[in-house]
Amino acid sequence: MSEQERQALPIYFAKTLAGLEEFLEHELVELGCIDVSHAKRGVEFRTDMATLFKVCLCSRFALTVLRPVLAFDAQSTDSLYDEAKRWDWGSIMGASTSFAIDVTIHSSVFTHSQFAMLRLKDAIVDHFREFSGLRPGVNRDDPDVRIHMHIAHTTVTISLDAAGRPLSRRGYRPQGAKAPLNEVLAAGLLAHAGWKPGIPLYDAMCGSGTFSVEAALWADGYPIQWHRRKFAFMDWPGFDEEEWWAVRDSFKEARNPVATQIFASDRDFAAISQTRQALSNMELDGRAELGRLDFFKLKPRTESGILVLNPPYGDRLPLDEGPEFYAKVGDALKTHWAGFSAWIISSDVEGLKRIGLKTKRRIKCYNGPTECRWMGWDLYAGDGASNDVDDSNNESSPSSSSS
Repeated sequence: MSEQERQALPIYFAKTLAGLEEFLEHELVELGCIDVSHAKRGVEFRTDMATLFKVCLCSRFALTVLRPVLAFDAQSTDSLYDEAKRWDWGSIMGASTSFAIDVTIHSSVFTHSQFAMLRLKDAIVDHFREFSGLRPGVNRDDPDVRIHMHIAHTTVTISLDAAGRPLSRRGYRPQGAKAPLNEVLAAGLLAHAGWKPGIPLYDAMCGSGTFSVEAALWADGYPIQWHRRKFAFMDWPGFDEEEWWAVRDSFKEARNPVATQIFASDRDFAAISQTRQALSNMELDGRAELGRLDFFKLKPRTESGILVLNPPYGDRLPLDEGPEFYAKVGDALKTHWAGFSAWIISSDVEGLKRIGLKTKRRIKCYNGPTECRWMGWDLYAGDGASNDVDDSNNESSPSSSSS
């Protein structure tokens, strides 16, 4: 590819959670993107339309993918309106196109995100009304075009959302799932734990089954969004449907499932039912062994693997007597799980110290609004109780699971 051809490719920005940028960067390079560089909570890259299809189908670490189309300086909401109104919105949408606007603001000038969003909406509507006499409508739930506005101080960047519905919403979540993990967060935590298809995985407090389903999808060999039929880029001018189906067919031919033992258990029958339903929604019936069982009675059926725990914690699932609970978890790890790596996500930092083992790694993250730690231990025969050491220097930067 010549330099001229390279520079002609559009720039995109894939958003992710803090701490997952390197995973996403590697993923995009593997998919064929160029000029890939990570930033805070995202990765910038260039690519053609066919590779964009691959990114939206395959990325397990991206929350969404944005294509910047307009950037300008605005000192007020009035100047924002003026700059946006004069832009050629007809190049990306029609007067009958429905749209929605998402806004992210980090600015002392623009302090009211809702008002800034309304001014952009007015600019788009007035642009079409002035030139055609028609006006596009707003559809927040299922728009033809989803627009993202990012304001950093006075710099306004307007982008098209290539995905539409966030990529974190895989489509397997049972309605009414209790305190679920964000799907991208779960995939990222598995990656941080060093899990890969082929490694036995024990999801021993599985809840609605996010860890188990993410692992099963990973091992199944199809793109993570294989079952999704609608992306926002399908309504962009120039969308090539034949190329889209060619990309899908290429993944179908290249699929390489990896046999993987996944054990999902929980003492709550409803949790097992939700996990079973989530697997079924992705046509993954039988890909994980499910069982109603208390973790403290569970013994592994393989000699090694990775154990992940998402115990009750915080405001979403209150837990009484936290310190005693975590001490009991530590005793179970020492007694039954030698040869394994064990990882726990929890907001109870003091309780985690009662595990009584030297931490391998400690990563700060957010499950929704709740600040948590993802902590891991390598377990060996003969491990005994000891006070957890202060290894805060081994703690990664915060991440957020908002989407």
